[in-house]
Formats: sequence, C-alpha cells, structure tokens
Amino acid sequence: MYVVFFGIGIGFILLSFLLDAFVDIDSPLAIFQPKLIAVFLTVTGGIGIILSRRLDVVFAASIILTISVLSGLFIAGIIQRFVIIPMHKAQNTSTFDKQATIGITAKIISPIPQDGYGKIRYSVSGSVVTSPAKSEDGGEIKNGENVDIVYIEGSTYFVRRQEVQHAN
Repeated sequence: MYVVFFGIGIGFILLSFLLDAFVDIDSPLAIFQPKLIAVFLTVTGGIGIILSRRLDVVFAASIILTISVLSGLFIAGIIQRFVIIPMHKAQNTSTFDKQATIGITAKIISPIPQDGYGKIRYSVSGSVVTSPAKSEDGGEIKNGENVDIVYIEGSTYFVRRQEVQHAN
C-alpha cells in the first residue's frame, strides 16, 4: 500500500511540474492544491515503506499507518506554510497594474528631447521602476524634473511637466 502511495505521489509531482508550465491549478481551498496532495502522498508512502521494513508489520500496522499519515500531513503543512504561502504573497506584490500608475509623480532620469524619448523613475508598490517616456506635448523635459504620468501606450509612458508653484 505504501509503495502505491509513494509511486502516485512521485507521479503526481512530475505531472504537476509538467502541467504547471501550461495551466495554473490553484484551488481556493489550500489543502486541495495538487502540489500539497503530491507531497502528502509521497511522504506518507515513503515513511510507510521505511517503517514497515524496520518494524514488525503484524504488530505495528496501525501504528505505521498513523505515523505515516501524520508525517504526510505535517510535511505538507510545513510546505504550505513556509513555501507556498510566501511564494504566493511575493507573486502578488511583485506585479502591478500599469494603468494604476497614471497620475503619479515620476522623475526624469534620462532627458526627453523634443519629440523624442527619455526615461522616468517612479515608485509603485514599494518598488522603484524605470520606464521609457515621452513628453505628452512633444516638448523637451530636462533631467531631474518631476513629471506626472498622463497615459500609457504600449510600454511608453506619456508625461507632463509639473507646474511650478510660485509663492506670492
């Protein structure tokens, strides 16, 4: 029985790696994620194989099964808590919606010549990002000036020079 668990677990892991490149199979219920099921089956089968060869099978069959299942649950829980959850959180925070940057302030880090392209730097979701930029009105914008992101076409950010407020 444990050899079957172990074999199915290993096969499930291999299948999961192959399918992961093409399909995103994440269940809303954390315990039903394919990777965790594969870990549970593999650990349960592996521990069961090891213990059944080390202990008297007749005497300890229920103990071996209990230890194997608990080990599988424990290791799958550890993988969920310390690998899958942090990776999922990192994935969600490392990307951002470019359209959400419209209206934020950026700084020119490579001057924009008249009717040309330069580069801006801005902060979003705690990360500093640089992007190609063009002046909205086609005018020149010097290095170090603050601009507002007005709209985005493709990967080019169109910016407008910020109005300088004079104190009266």
